[in-house]
Amino acid sequence: MANLTDLTTLPGLEAIRRLASSYPTPTNAQAVAALDSFSQPDAASLIGDGVREDVASSFLLPDGVFPRMRLLAWGWTKKGDKFKSPQDASWWRARYQYPLWQPIETYFDQMTRNGNAPSVLWDELLAKGDPAELSYAVSAVVQQDLPPVNEAPCPRWLIPPGRGMLPIANPSCLEKPVRDEVDKVYPKPVVERADWSWLVWIALGYLALRDKR
Repeated sequence: MANLTDLTTLPGLEAIRRLASSYPTPTNAQAVAALDSFSQPDAASLIGDGVREDVASSFLLPDGVFPRMRLLAWGWTKKGDKFKSPQDASWWRARYQYPLWQPIETYFDQMTRNGNAPSVLWDELLAKGDPAELSYAVSAVVQQDLPPVNEAPCPRWLIPPGRGMLPIANPSCLEKPVRDEVDKVYPKPVVERADWSWLVWIALGYLALRDKR
């Protein structure tokens, strides 16, 4: 049985801040433990409960950053990659190379404002890179996180680097659908491929301003 440190007596945001203070430079194992320490429903269910669509969709399944952050902790960056072995002690001791506490804390802050902040349950053995706990944890990653990420043509959202920042819309992922829309308005003989850039960025700017209203 895992040695669970129960933080459920604390408000979720306070529990996350305590963990961030305890593990300021998290390892890959600690990143897995952090991302596994709270419930993450699919975006649609939270939107149905009144959570802002941009918040839910940018953090949660199927397109949000949390599934990708978990996969990155397992050594997966692109389709075709393999997960690191639960027995690969050097990997699990290595530092997680992406923002971790910043996006988690931002998510909890948003959920607290909405009255939906989950509780936090920290698995100390998982955070230490215990092979048995990692073997148990990977099954959920393979079944839940990997399929939608594998099917996505590119990451829709980028991991935010700072606290209080929502995930950032990925311009590279937005470029193709924007170009497709431009094609409908401007036939290709009129707008040459070399002229795409200004149309794409104008469209992205419009989308950004619309989302802020």
